[in-house]
Amino acid sequence: DSPVPAMGATVRCMGTVRSTVSAAPAGERVSVRPDGGRRRVLLLRAYQPFRDHADSPPLGLLYLVTALRRRFGDSVDVEVVDMRLHRLGPDWLEGHLAETRPDVVGVSAMNCESGAAHDLADCVARSGLDAVSVLGGPYAHKRAGGILDESAFDWVMGGECDHTFPEALARHFAGAPLGDDLPGLSYRRRGQPAHVGEGQDTIEDLDALGFPAWDLVDFDAYARVKNMAGMLRAERYATVFTSRGCPYLCSYCHDIFGKRFRWRSAEHVMEELTLLREQHGVDEFQIVDDIFNLNRPRLRHIMGECERRWRGEVGFTFPNGVRADIMDEGIVDALSRGGTYLISIAIETVTPRLQALVQKNLDVERAKRMIDFCDERRILTRGFFMLGFPTESPEELRATVRWAIESRLTLAYFFTVVPQPGTPLFDLAREEDAVALEATLAQEREAQGYRADASWFQRAYGIDLARAVRGAYARFYLRPSRIPRILTRMPRRAIASGVRVWGSYVFRMLPRPRRRAAPPVNDRPDPGASPRTAPRRASA
Repeated sequence: DSPVPAMGATVRCMGTVRSTVSAAPAGERVSVRPDGGRRRVLLLRAYQPFRDHADSPPLGLLYLVTALRRRFGDSVDVEVVDMRLHRLGPDWLEGHLAETRPDVVGVSAMNCESGAAHDLADCVARSGLDAVSVLGGPYAHKRAGGILDESAFDWVMGGECDHTFPEALARHFAGAPLGDDLPGLSYRRRGQPAHVGEGQDTIEDLDALGFPAWDLVDFDAYARVKNMAGMLRAERYATVFTSRGCPYLCSYCHDIFGKRFRWRSAEHVMEELTLLREQHGVDEFQIVDDIFNLNRPRLRHIMGECERRWRGEVGFTFPNGVRADIMDEGIVDALSRGGTYLISIAIETVTPRLQALVQKNLDVERAKRMIDFCDERRILTRGFFMLGFPTESPEELRATVRWAIESRLTLAYFFTVVPQPGTPLFDLAREEDAVALEATLAQEREAQGYRADASWFQRAYGIDLARAVRGAYARFYLRPSRIPRILTRMPRRAIASGVRVWGSYVFRMLPRPRRRAAPPVNDRPDPGASPRTAPRRASA
């Protein structure tokens, strides 16, 4: 599924240069460079320092490599560099551009990496090369017009671009117009306003995409650093997408894969897992779907096959989350028998009003029963909670924290809400306090993100949310009944790392001179009078 480049080509992935010797299919021929060489495409994952970095193979870029190999064969050299893994910045890129002189530079970035992404586009613009800079990833989604106005990027690709990116490159290399028929593609036009594409591509047949370019990945390098699951029992792991999209309507979701759930066949998933196991020595898989457990017969098939083939030899974690209120005891048993030892469950809030407001509509009591059952099966559970929704009251905030503490969750993450452009939650936050929202977006561009000390909620309502978050962590992890489960069930490496993190929160909770909470950034009327039952100005 992932042919390698032609003989003599070199591929740099995750900072490691590898010479390859196998030949790829001829593919579509493209015009050569002015110097007679093959066209060169450089794909980068941006790196912007922020608290609690987690690294994993860049699946989106690796899928693009497979798409480009299939389309162009040996006519195009593709290089992938994970700047996040090796903590590389713009200074490195300046030298690398001078050395390799690519024709196209693609950058994948999350919202909290937007500042770094803009810096990389500036590097390309200053290089003097006749190179096109392209932005993709979550940050590009639904923000193309503003990004083209504010940055040096030439193209912005929103949503899935496994088909549109190769097609846009083919037209570019042929000197043909990009046109307006490629969904999700926006670009600059000389002497004219930028073209902002509508919609996004939705790929129905995921099996037809093949596998990511796993031959490029240094699995040992990723095993040495913190990953999305926050732990690793095995020697080598790989992240795997088995589906795209989610039909639920949560108002805070970036929605990059759309609302139509599409899945790979169980047979195709097992083929990839077998390849990773037999050819790359992978013995742990991190499933990063948005909602892996929506298709329950497929889940049972995959887990049953894993139990039959590798009973006790491989492990599974679900760092991105499963939907707990559509699980049952049979599903938990199937996951356990297949090798699952960690499941992430996104609760967000336990307040019925807020569940309805953000359109998650989770059955919290059913989710609690599934957490209890996972604990009985000795599956570690991580709970995700979002604190500081627009209109959330201190009482509602405390109820969520109290629920987490009293639950049988092994681990918990308390995130501050960061409303994202293009989501209904963003519009609600703007109605509540637009000035605070702009300040929060500026903070995110500096990569402070979901654990920043000054949140939109704190700016809008004057409540010290950062202190509430620190208190939630301390009370959750210092609960006597939880400590033995953590010490006896978690991998030792994860315990050592966790002690450092939890210790920092406890240290920050030690008595210190009390400061007044930051006042709201404007003089709006007290939000306690809001008909949406906004928070009263009081300590959380």
